[in-house]
Amino acid sequence: MSERPISPRQLWWLAAGFTVWCSALVSLYGIHGIGCAFAWSTGSLRLSLAATLLAHLLVLGWMWRATGRAGLDSGFGETQAFLQWVVLGTLITSLVATVLTFGPALLLATCI
Repeated sequence: MSERPISPRQLWWLAAGFTVWCSALVSLYGIHGIGCAFAWSTGSLRLSLAATLLAHLLVLGWMWRATGRAGLDSGFGETQAFLQWVVLGTLITSLVATVLTFGPALLLATCI
């Protein structure tokens, strides 16, 4: 076997995109709950939610770009190529899931 084993640290990238999605979920619901509990104005609550969503989308976009630009190390062979393909797929999927899950929520009534 001429390929080197892949470091376990690289496997964390498989969960990185959906970890950011989970962070967006917790942050947005937390900000929404705090804003409603303390009677923030609708404009400031929407701005806070939009800024938080944008920050998470920027992090996901940066991760996608950084992972996509990383060159394949030929020492890892086909396993590394497959791992990079799967990591890029999960990052793209988490970016789309973040937009589809949390984007429309900004259009709803903020507090009932």
